[in-house]
Amino acid sequence: MMHRRFLSAAVSVMAALSLVLSGCGTKKEETPPPPAVHYGVADLETLVKAHPKYSEYFKLETEYNHMLQQYQTERNRLIEVSSKQQKINAALADTARRAAAENELKTKVKAREDELNEGLKKLYGDIEKKHAAKGSMNLETLTPEERAEMANLQMKLTVLGVTGDEKEQVKEELHKLMDLRTAREKADTAGWSEDEVKEMAEAKSKAQSELEAYSASTADEIRNRLESEGKADISQTEESFAENHTEWDNEWQARIDNKQKQMAAVKKEIMADIEQEAARLASEKNLDMIFSKYKANISADDVTGDLAGRIVNIQK
Repeated sequence: MMHRRFLSAAVSVMAALSLVLSGCGTKKEETPPPPAVHYGVADLETLVKAHPKYSEYFKLETEYNHMLQQYQTERNRLIEVSSKQQKINAALADTARRAAAENELKTKVKAREDELNEGLKKLYGDIEKKHAAKGSMNLETLTPEERAEMANLQMKLTVLGVTGDEKEQVKEELHKLMDLRTAREKADTAGWSEDEVKEMAEAKSKAQSELEAYSASTADEIRNRLESEGKADISQTEESFAENHTEWDNEWQARIDNKQKQMAAVKKEIMADIEQEAARLASEKNLDMIFSKYKANISADDVTGDLAGRIVNIQK
């Protein structure tokens, strides 16, 4: 929709001249010298401004530029409002997703922990069967609040990707809870052989490593899903903005296009009158061409004044 100013257009009028020279009698025919070429120059901007309809064109051009400014200002305002709303919606959606993700992580890790504990309890029971005295084993070591805190720390470390001192603090708190869980695990191993105690300790260590690996991989999976959902939200918001403002934008484009057509019609009329008067003047002054665009006038006749005088008196 860039408006191309027509004042840079060039007007050139060719005046066709033909000279026929012939000898007579018995004189020897001679080749005549080439006819002299005569040029004229004119300042197109002056001619345009001299036209009776220039004021009409100037008014349309002013309205057009003002319309473009209004359109851009309003569009920027709508984009700003949409951007703010987008950020609010994204924050709300992100908060809800993170809360759901934390619960999901906590639930999945607890289910995996229960599964691993069942294996440890079975091993403990199998070993106890070999001994007369019966002991006990407690693997429910963390409270629901402590489990929630562990899931929150795991989320910060893996999903949110904290860095620097905060990351080190999160890792320290997470390790404290892991150590607390290990310390609270109690198993009565009275009467067990050294190999049986070692077997149970190795099984607990393996279960702990499996649980930590599962927790980390599950957090990674949740993080990747949250990132994908976040990108989808932004894409949907942008598409929604375009869809909601299609009618508004089309209305503005129609108004701008209509103004451009009005300007083009007046411009065409002005240029046609200038070309017509230039052709007449070139014929009267025996000019081969009138230039409206040139770097320097060396020998051409400046006919700006003559043309402007004719143009200003055009009856419209």
